Amino acid sequence: WMRDNRYLESPLRLSVAEVVQAKLKLGQPRQLVTVAPSDSVSEALERMQSYDFSQLPVFEGGAPVGAIYEDAILSLAIEGRDLKKQVVREVMGQPFPVLRSSATVDQVTACITRDCPAVFVEMSNSHYEILTKYDLLQAIAHLVEQPQ
Repeated sequence: WMRDNRYLESPLRLSVAEVVQAKLKLGQPRQLVTVAPSDSVSEALERMQSYDFSQLPVFEGGAPVGAIYEDAILSLAIEGRDLKKQVVREVMGQPFPVLRSSATVDQVTACITRDCPAVFVEMSNSHYEILTKYDLLQAIAHLVEQPQ
């Protein structure tokens, strides 16, 4: 209701492309870290741990097809499932929403929820970047600190 009535509109008029550029300047990984649906859950967990991520996008044929979350992996481990034999396809959730690089920060924040912690940004050269709440906070803080 508050968002619909524009009470929560951001005074920041930033495009998503500007936020992505700020993220990259801050030294965050340039290469999108992904897993394939056929990868083992164990491989996904190793990638998550090596980058300190709580979720990973699942790509197939260069396009997002899902996402895998640490909560899903933890549930499998607690159930005693063999993570090396379980494949990502069997436990992945829906892919993150895809926004164009011309989208606004308001559009990103409308998509990011407790159940959807990230969005993909489709850049002009047909590749994807990912933005999480953490990325938004870091990039906005960096951009706000810059002299005008």
